[in-house]
This record gives sequence, structure tokens and C-alpha cells, in this order.
Amino acid sequence: MPGKKTADARIIFEEEFSRQIRRTGWRVFTVGVPFLMLFFAFILPVLGDTFFSDNDGSADLAEAIGFIDHSDVTEDLEPIPGLIRIEDLADGRLALVDGDIKSLFVIPNDYVSTGEVDWYRKGSGLASEDSTGDAFHNVLRIAIADDALTDDQIARVISPASYTLFKVDELGQTDSSGSLQDEVAKAAPAFIFAMMLMMSIFVGSGSLLQSVTEEKENRMVEMLVTSTSPMSIMVGKVLGLGAAGLLQIAIWLTVAAISVPQISNQFSGLSSLSVEPDLIVLMIAFYFAGYFVFAALMASIGAASTSVREASQISAIVLVPAVIPIYASALIIPNPDGMLARVLTFFPLTSPTASILRIAGDTDRMYEVVLGLVVTAFAGMFLLWLSARVFRAGLLLYGQRMSIRSVWGALRQSG
Repeated sequence: MPGKKTADARIIFEEEFSRQIRRTGWRVFTVGVPFLMLFFAFILPVLGDTFFSDNDGSADLAEAIGFIDHSDVTEDLEPIPGLIRIEDLADGRLALVDGDIKSLFVIPNDYVSTGEVDWYRKGSGLASEDSTGDAFHNVLRIAIADDALTDDQIARVISPASYTLFKVDELGQTDSSGSLQDEVAKAAPAFIFAMMLMMSIFVGSGSLLQSVTEEKENRMVEMLVTSTSPMSIMVGKVLGLGAAGLLQIAIWLTVAAISVPQISNQFSGLSSLSVEPDLIVLMIAFYFAGYFVFAALMASIGAASTSVREASQISAIVLVPAVIPIYASALIIPNPDGMLARVLTFFPLTSPTASILRIAGDTDRMYEVVLGLVVTAFAGMFLLWLSARVFRAGLLLYGQRMSIRSVWGALRQSG
């Protein structure tokens, strides 16, 4: 009776979807991630301008800098807005304490021969982020430049090179990959999406694990089996929780489309950050494929376990391989066609994130990414079928601690 099975699966789908979106954890997670994006995009910059702006009105230097020159190397230096010449060290320290300047630099008599400069500032240590050192570094470069240098030559002294990257393939052919900033801007969205993908899959499959185990513990599942088939139950649960996860991803992507460009404009080199449409399509496709794999495994673990605690302990083993590509991203993105990246592409538990990271690295073997997607999708469908069999076997072994041998025996009996 295919029609009845479809109707039963639809009812379970609606119930699981409704139950999932009512969970406090799902709502907090779904709203919390977009809130953080909007906070970093719009609220944090306003707070920074309000509480941390020096309001010095300088055009060339982001923060006011004071300096004392005992070497006369800056004697012919043209005035630079934000750069304040100070004659006395005591006056400089007082200006530093009063907040009139961010840093004070003292150039000694023997600066040209030694290159040593004293740097005074409020606070110290690695945690005290301060860009004035780099700014004054450029000031010294301008001051020490020979008068015979042209403006263009001085500009090159200050900023020697802007690199254009060229990628060499296995045949020795080259093509321009753009600047280093372009590479970062291209990789960043894929890495962020890979993290979002794994978080959503973990939440959805974890909820499925809890749902199956709890219903088995409270005997609710026995009532369900009397009116429908294990496959209908599994399909309804997996699709219901998967739809809730997809809704979560859709909300995140919508907010990301608004906030990510704003965030990227605040960081030098990321203003060209953009999201390619094919990346979004592949992410959704890998979400479904990866979700089916994890959901089916979690459902099988839940059906084969005697308690939620036992199921959670076993599921941790399944989740470990899933985060390997994230930890190995520093190896995968620079070398997207390396052996590690290729192997992880064809392993269903690592394929979703590994494939997205390979796209971030501009892989030349896109067909492997597509093939990895196909392998993951078929693995998910097979595991879904297997989870229904394990679910039925779990009913035959209710109350017993299930081993591989007992599960195999029950599978044969339930077949």
C-alpha cells in the first residue's frame, strides 16, 4: 500500500518538523548565529566609533602619533595630519596620559646608523593591539628617503609590491588567480559555509538520535509500528528534521547575504568577498546528502541503543570523522587536489565539508567533487534503508544491550 505509507510518512514528517522548530535549543541556535552576524556587521562598528574613536580628525593617520626627533632625520618632512612633533619628552608623556596621542616615538641621535627608536604607549603586551608602530614605520621611510627620489619612487619605498598570484597546473600551464586578498575573499565564504553546514547537520541528526531513543525508551515507538512501517517512520523523521535544518540554513544564508558584505568592508583585503551562486547550490546539495548520511547513522544508533546516554556516547564516535576536514582546512585549501583532500571527498562522513573546502581552494577536479556528492547521496539512501531495518531489529531486542552479532541476527529475523 504505497499510498498509505506515503500518508503515514507525511504525518510523521509534519509532527517531527513541528516538534523540532518548537525546541528551545533549535530556536536559540537558529536565531543566535544570525544575531552574531548582525552584531559584528552593524552594532560593533557603531560601538567602536562611539567609545574608541580618538576624534583627532586626521586624514592620513588613523590615530594621533607624537614624535621627538633628536637626529633631525624628519627636519624636511612635510606636515602629515595626525603626526604631532613634540620637543620635550615630559610633554610627550603627558600628552600620552591625557589621550591626546596614541603613541610617542623618540628618534635618538644615532638613529641612521642603528635604526633604534624608543616607543612609548599606554599598556603593553601582545594583547594590546596597536597599529601606530606600522604607521610611524612608514613615516620614517618617507623621512629617510633621498631628496632625489620621485614621488612614485617614495611610494614604492612605502609600499614595495602588490602581489598577483599565478597558479601552475600539472601541465605547467599558468593562469592569474588574482591578488592574495582575492584568494582570501574567495576562501572565506566556503570555510564559513562549511562550518555552518556541519553545525546544522549535527543539530538535526542529534535531534533525530534523541527522538528515536526517547520514543524507544517510553515505548511510544511500539504504538507507531502497529499503524505504519519502520521505513515510513524513518523517512518521516529524517525528512521532517532535515526540513527544519534546511529552514535553519536558509535563515542563516539570508542574514549572511546582508551582514557578510558589511563585515568584509571593515577588514582590509576582504572588501571583494562575495558568495558565488554555484557555492550556494552545492552547499544545499551537500547538506541534503550529508544530512541523510548522519541522520541515518544516528537513527540506527538510536534504534540499537537501550538509552539516550548510551546512544550519545556511541554517536560521538561517528561525529569525530566529520570535523577532520575543518581541522585539516589549512592543508586542503592550499592543496585542493592533494591526496588527503581527494580521499576525504569520497568518504561520506567527510565529503560535505571536504568538498566545499576544495571548492574554496579552486580545485581543478570539479568532477571529483560532483562524484563525491553522488557517492554521499547513495550512501545516505542506503543507510536510510539500513536504519529502518535496524529500527525493526531493535524492537525484537527491546531491553537487551545490542552487540554487532545480536543486531545482525535481528536484522536477519526482521528481513
